[in-house]
Amino acid sequence: MQLWVDQINVAGVDTMTDGQIQNLISANKILVQDVLTNKSFTQGDREQVRDKMYLLTLQLAFWVDKNNKQRFFYDLKDHIRWMLKNFS
Repeated sequence: MQLWVDQINVAGVDTMTDGQIQNLISANKILVQDVLTNKSFTQGDREQVRDKMYLLTLQLAFWVDKNNKQRFFYDLKDHIRWMLKNFS
């Protein structure tokens, strides 16, 4: 089963537009917010998401600093895949 996040792909490589990146950022915010506010998730779940978001923030800041949109896109998609696998 292919996730919707895996369908954001052009010609088989991770290329992207600024709009696609903004859509992924928005989707990630929704997923994270759901885990942080939905009472069906445990405190451990919230702490795990918090820790992963901290690492993701560091990674994305690094790729912005290196002006590497492709890797930014890849890491963000990878994080969303992880969120969907573990919290949906």
